[in-house]
Amino acid sequence: MRRVPARRDVDMDYAEMNNEALRAFNQKRKIFQIAFVTHDLERSMRHWIEILGVGPWRVAAFTEQTVQNFHVGGVPVDEPFKFLIGISWVGDMEIEIIQPVYGPNIYAAFLAEKGEGLHHIKEQISTEAISSVLQSYRDKQVPVTQSGYFFTDFHHYLDTGPKLDFVYELGNCPDLDLPPGIFTVFPPEAETA
Repeated sequence: MRRVPARRDVDMDYAEMNNEALRAFNQKRKIFQIAFVTHDLERSMRHWIEILGVGPWRVAAFTEQTVQNFHVGGVPVDEPFKFLIGISWVGDMEIEIIQPVYGPNIYAAFLAEKGEGLHHIKEQISTEAISSVLQSYRDKQVPVTQSGYFFTDFHHYLDTGPKLDFVYELGNCPDLDLPPGIFTVFPPEAETA
């Protein structure tokens, strides 16, 4: 069972907090995921296995059939899109690798501008707190660049790249019991024998 973070106090001015308050605030937070973008998901997953021993990977296609309420730049996406996601775990940290395939998304633009590598870090936010947390970032002029729902898992990417050099994602990070056929496993079991 994963620890669900406590509701965040979103009205705080972090820069005004003393070190003790900042440390206490951050001990209540949960960084859930580190994610990378790639031009070739299979190549990247294979390298993670061969070099770091990270795997196996659950691979899913995110499309207009599997993602609901998908927005890019605040605009609803009403055209076909597809990106592939590979997920594995190191301890309690989720590692995600994303390959954009077609259609609007923030990953292709990131690849074109910065190339392959670290894309985002994801903080787990409770479903009850997400609205107020998002509002606190909007109040700091940090807009959402992409959002959507994959079954019960929601994601909101914040436009933190200009100041942090990476994207910050907020999501509820539920344990997903996906229906058959939604994901495959890499490498296939026959390859690991």
